[in-house]
Amino acid sequence: MFAALRYFNKTIWLIILATFASRFVLFMVWPFLAILLHNKFGLNEFEIGAFLAGSAAVGVIFGFYVGYLSDIVGRRKIILIGLVLNMIAMTILGISDQLWMLFAGTVIQSFGRGMVENPGRALMTDMVEDRKVKDMALHMRYFFLNIGAATGPLLGTFAGATGQQSTFLVVAGLYVVYFAVAAVIFNIERPLKRTKSGEPLKFSDALKVLRKDTAFLLFVAATLISDIAYGQIDAGLVQYLRQQNVVELAQLYATMIFVNGTTIIIFQFPLLKLLENVRPLMRAMAGVLLFASGFFGFAIAPTETAIWLLVAMFVLSIGEAILFPTLNIIIDRMAPDHLKGSYFGAASLASFGFVLAPVIGGFLLHQFGGLTLWLTMTLMSLSVAVLYLLAANMRKDLLN
Repeated sequence: MFAALRYFNKTIWLIILATFASRFVLFMVWPFLAILLHNKFGLNEFEIGAFLAGSAAVGVIFGFYVGYLSDIVGRRKIILIGLVLNMIAMTILGISDQLWMLFAGTVIQSFGRGMVENPGRALMTDMVEDRKVKDMALHMRYFFLNIGAATGPLLGTFAGATGQQSTFLVVAGLYVVYFAVAAVIFNIERPLKRTKSGEPLKFSDALKVLRKDTAFLLFVAATLISDIAYGQIDAGLVQYLRQQNVVELAQLYATMIFVNGTTIIIFQFPLLKLLENVRPLMRAMAGVLLFASGFFGFAIAPTETAIWLLVAMFVLSIGEAILFPTLNIIIDRMAPDHLKGSYFGAASLASFGFVLAPVIGGFLLHQFGGLTLWLTMTLMSLSVAVLYLLAANMRKDLLN
């Protein structure tokens, strides 16, 4: 399984390691933005949700076109521009003391993130031909992402950096390094084949191709719903714990994120080996069923003791270890070679789930409380399993 690593080139390792570094530093502060908005600006749960959703929505819409654009002008140019936008965004977030400036920073960050992550995943698969190497590259990217996400909040808490606005400036500096290294490596290495194939496909034509792929549209819709549910880990969980007056909130939340990340780090590849003969969409369905179990655990777990919350997070994290790496593989296999960027971009429309997550989670928390929030997410996860099953039955030829 790990023999594929020897075929990774500099570009693939750059994207993997830069993903780790950026998530490590970013997760010291980004999940705690909701607390900053409450403590510094006095926003309630629903207002915080609307703030986060509004800034993210612009980036998600733009991300679809960016995927198409990367098929035409090239992934590497788009990535470099996105890195510049991320530098600007993190600087604004690190120095702003007004709400509108924070909003502007999050909007720019949404633009930049879409220009780096979606073309980055497509570029990794452009660099190699072998299917197993492509799949392993996507798995390794997600593996290192979770190492950063797991260790960032916990080590940041001990260092006193978690939740500090100035940490955004550290992230800005990291993007400067990422840009410099990427510019050098992109000049040395070229993809095995050009991004664009023949005459550039018009954006309207790309949309027509996507609309005809019913299984892919079902997949995107299902993933959107699962993102609404999973988005509560960032958007709803920390506000739920604050609403429950949990003592030492930052430490508990950082520990839960650590459990989330380390569970994925430990179990991702054993689960990959265990499920290697299971079709990807069936694996995805198993993942969201575990999501449902985890959310139900949050609904019934007492907040006075952390152990049951951590158990629920562990179950949910096993589901994540199965689901999210598999999603990138499904997109890569569904996409025609000349429309890979467009398919990754179209799949990013499912990220509207993360846009809607803080609004839906904030509304349910503010109006009905945590029990309603987590039971709703449980039912949504179950509905996703049904949609994945329908999509799997339509695309047996591509997903074996």
